[in-house]
Amino acid sequence: MAELLRRIRQWRLFSRAMQLSMVGFAVVSIVAWQDIVLVTWWIFAGVATLCFLLWQYAEYRIGQFVSALSVQTQFESRQAFDTLYERSPVAYVLIEARGRIKLANTAAVYLLGETIDTIVGQNFYNCIASDGDMSTAVIRSKIERGALVAETEVPLKTFKNENKWALISVFEPDDPQQRLVSLVDVTEQKAVDTAKSEFVALATHQLRTPIAAIRWNVELLGKTLRESATEKQARYLEKVDRNVQRMISLINDFLSVSKLEMGTYAAEREEIQLQVYLDEILQEFDEKITQKQLRVEKRADPQNIVVRTDRRLFHITFSNLISNAVKYTPEGGVVNISIEATGGTLTLTVADSGIGIPEEEIPKLFTKFYRASNAQSKVSEGTGLGLYVVKQSVEILGGTISVDSKEDKGTTFVVQLPSIVVSGR
Repeated sequence: MAELLRRIRQWRLFSRAMQLSMVGFAVVSIVAWQDIVLVTWWIFAGVATLCFLLWQYAEYRIGQFVSALSVQTQFESRQAFDTLYERSPVAYVLIEARGRIKLANTAAVYLLGETIDTIVGQNFYNCIASDGDMSTAVIRSKIERGALVAETEVPLKTFKNENKWALISVFEPDDPQQRLVSLVDVTEQKAVDTAKSEFVALATHQLRTPIAAIRWNVELLGKTLRESATEKQARYLEKVDRNVQRMISLINDFLSVSKLEMGTYAAEREEIQLQVYLDEILQEFDEKITQKQLRVEKRADPQNIVVRTDRRLFHITFSNLISNAVKYTPEGGVVNISIEATGGTLTLTVADSGIGIPEEEIPKLFTKFYRASNAQSKVSEGTGLGLYVVKQSVEILGGTISVDSKEDKGTTFVVQLPSIVVSGR
């Protein structure tokens, strides 16, 4: 192909040279019209004209050939694309903004429980099983608005009323009235995860009883030996109590993860006076804040914000974020907490002047059991579940969480929750 294009360029240059030669012949002929050379020039001009016409014809034919070759290449590329589209294991669905299905590949037909002849014209939104789930409603709203969605797990209700799970991604093609939806079936993986979560929930729940008994006996022993305990005995009791508290915290984390992953957590929304509630959460860390001489700065705009949300999920989210800020900020550091309500969206920010997070590790931060390398080396305690639970909780509330951090320069977490603000002044 490259050689052919090179030849075409050479032929075009030659044809231009022929044109210039003809002009030169005409000029010379006018000057030497009385000379015998005139006859010779005109003969040469005729030959040049004939050559020029032949080259023009050849150029025309070559252009036709290149055009046909381009059409053939496009046709073959289109065939290859159609084959990949139809045989892809990933389900692809082209829908209108209102949800009407215009096109679907074989994998989509199989996943959604229809036939190739009847799936066109069906409403795709009927397959998104909301069941009152706020996060699913947010995803549907994003699709309708044309916002991009990237690999988000959603429950599906097929046209045959089968319950499935899929990773959904949504792209906007050239036509703004259409949406290209990709679906990866993760039903089997979800079943395995659910079984695992059920086992973890059962095991951790069974651990609660003996741990509670240990804690009660440690407290009783401490009261009994309050007057007579030696310094060594008191130190041992404190160590046992600290580790029991750590075990209880770990069990609670596992139970929270299990409930969120199994989808058995039933959100119960109630009105909360936000500043008061955040102050209550902060009081849980008073001792550590005092020990490390941390400065906590709070800001709210507007004042007296009232939100309607799930108290437990809210507590999970911000107790974990504040706990991390306190844990990973060195003595004398600063923790900033700000609340802002604008246009029905609540933005909560927790920032610290702590050890930060290596930039290359930020994408893994919200995965299960992951702890940043510098966190592991500087603070031994931690399960790597806190931020995973935070992300799950925020998504159930229909919100998003982002992080900005540089190692040794602090970390900022921003949580945005839509349409939960009741009032504020």
